[in-house]
Amino acid sequence: MRTILISIMMLMSVTLLAQQHSFSLDEAIDYALKNNSNIQALGYEVESQRQIRKASIDLPKTDVTLLYGQYNSYAKNDNNISVTQSIPFSAFGSQGKLNRALLVSSGLRKASSENELVYQVKQIYNDLAWAYSNRDLLLQQDSIFEGFYKAASLRYQAGETRLLEQTSADAQRNQAKIGLAENETQIHALRSDLMGLLNTSELPDIVEKRQTEHSLSLSIDTLLIASSPSLAYVRHQIDVAERERKLQSAKAAPDLLIGFFNQTLIGTTNPETGAIATSGERFSGIQLGVSIPLWFGPAMGRIKASVYNKKATESNYEAYKKKLLIQMDQAIKEYQTYKASLNYYRSSALPNADLILKQSQAAFKGGEIEYSEFLLGLRNAIEIRERFLQTLRKYNQSIIQIEFLSGDK
Repeated sequence: MRTILISIMMLMSVTLLAQQHSFSLDEAIDYALKNNSNIQALGYEVESQRQIRKASIDLPKTDVTLLYGQYNSYAKNDNNISVTQSIPFSAFGSQGKLNRALLVSSGLRKASSENELVYQVKQIYNDLAWAYSNRDLLLQQDSIFEGFYKAASLRYQAGETRLLEQTSADAQRNQAKIGLAENETQIHALRSDLMGLLNTSELPDIVEKRQTEHSLSLSIDTLLIASSPSLAYVRHQIDVAERERKLQSAKAAPDLLIGFFNQTLIGTTNPETGAIATSGERFSGIQLGVSIPLWFGPAMGRIKASVYNKKATESNYEAYKKKLLIQMDQAIKEYQTYKASLNYYRSSALPNADLILKQSQAAFKGGEIEYSEFLLGLRNAIEIRERFLQTLRKYNQSIIQIEFLSGDK
């Protein structure tokens, strides 16, 4: 009795643990968006760019110099204190606009990666639901072949059939068990992939363990890629490249110089009063100037490089846009094809498979057909169900692909 109670408690603990780490699709998506390492890293990059934006007006260090000695007369203690500030032309807006563009770019990159992550979670979730549904089918096959083997053994022992039938039944039974073992390995691999996306320390599971037909929330006639986060990110790189070009042009312009000095002029005579300046008297003034590059080669090289970089981003955008349009067109065609196939399976193929299976089992048990005919009918019925599950899997996958390309999470 005690052993039974312990076994029941252990079973309840395992069941509770499984429930704690089983996710619905929405829960898995939310958890992944909050805990995925790549998304967290991109969030830090956005914050980094937000801080860099504060450095848009980044002036060089202020020069403070002291001149002391005989620079004006025989007096040995003349001194001059000068404060000079260089102001690059890029400080007048071009650097700030580039920093703002980079901040937007980092946000778009994060949104694109989030859309990719949602797509991957949906993919694995769909594959897991298919794997669990396939396991149910394999368990049904195992049960059928187990019964087939027992029936064949009894018939052989009664001398009603040859050893070949019993051997074939045993082979089919073992093949079903191998299929179940491979299925369990596949489920474990998919759960491990899901664990990586969710960034969990324990192996997660899914709540919906039976494949269901997804529905497309968008109309086929209105499907567009304009809302694709990845396309928005690639398109924004053109603006970043243009801001970079303007910044390089601004860097090639002369820098402004502004300064202030305060000094002594010991021994200098005032021409109006004849008074002689002493160390206690100080004289002030301002300095204005420009810093002109004498060699424009490096600056022009950087400007031309930024121009070609913008052309490259424009070409990359057009190529990526065409790629997405092709993928969207293909995904829509697959959706329509698999939807028609599902209608066929539900209206005709699956009812026929059920009928074939039922009649084959009844006829074999009644001795009306040989084991070869029974196996043929059984394989036909199983193959139809397997193809239905694969078609449903691909149909759902086409919807996931459409949602990914359109940016519909």
